[in-house]
Amino acid sequence: MTYSLLARDPATGDIGVAVQSHFFAVGRLVPWATAGVGAVATQAMVEPSYGPHGLELMGRGHAPHDALARLLEQDPGSAHRQVALMAADGTAVVHTGSACISAAGHTTDHGLSTHANLVESGSVWPAMSEAFRTAHGSLAHRMLAALRAAERHGGDIRGRQSSAMLIVRGTPTGRLAEDRVIDVRVDDAPDPLDELERLIDHAEAFGGLLRMLQTEGLLSGEHTADAELVRQALAELDTAQRVVGAKNVEPTVWKGLLLARSGHQDEARRAFQQAIRTEPRTTSLVRRLARAGMWPGDPATLDTLLTPSGSPAVPDPHSEPDR
Repeated sequence: MTYSLLARDPATGDIGVAVQSHFFAVGRLVPWATAGVGAVATQAMVEPSYGPHGLELMGRGHAPHDALARLLEQDPGSAHRQVALMAADGTAVVHTGSACISAAGHTTDHGLSTHANLVESGSVWPAMSEAFRTAHGSLAHRMLAALRAAERHGGDIRGRQSSAMLIVRGTPTGRLAEDRVIDVRVDDAPDPLDELERLIDHAEAFGGLLRMLQTEGLLSGEHTADAELVRQALAELDTAQRVVGAKNVEPTVWKGLLLARSGHQDEARRAFQQAIRTEPRTTSLVRRLARAGMWPGDPATLDTLLTPSGSPAVPDPHSEPDR
């Protein structure tokens, strides 16, 4: 018993599902999605099997309407279900069973469906649709705007407890880490949408770091990245550092390594020293990254960058245990 939406970004082809409920860990039951296939939201008197089975049918070429009809026909409790399916092209279908607890209903359009049951009023699901259509920013933030609109119209009549968002690629790459664009859950919190927004911001910030680690020649192997790619990567790392806050220095560590690899040694030293002041183990971390193939240069040069200006460089103790 909850409210949710399915949405597709026409610019990127990404497709997602988002949900909020007064129910513990709603993210383990309601949202389902597979890159290149589509997304499913299953709720009300929830039957989770609609998720994997709906995706399986769509993956085999069944249109959402046909897939949902087949699943409902096999379910003796279909009157108590609220289920939405959306294919990767944005085609959507929703079933709101006659026995769903009021207020219950849905809207359906190409690339967007909103659905709710046991909510304050019948204005919840139209408000979600309108909020998504008029919001700006990434698909994740537009979906979040829809969830917040539901709350402004009363939301789940029982209150708030958990939320989740899952966004996948419309066109799969075959690499799960890239095909899942956003996958975050808030299982139990007084303000689950506030926490969901924080997690979305972190997920978007660290998504750039993952791409960097997978780009040959940028942060691994011989340095072959051109100046423009380095500039873009440094800007993403600066953004990530602002998002995660001063206590988490990982983006700054990677920034220092990228600066060092691209020949900007003074800036690299400043980045490393900034990280070391917050987390002294940064020195050990960078040396382990170097031994893993992420520093193609002279080890003595890296030792110098990890040492404060005016202090003698301390060589890497290769006997350091890898714990």
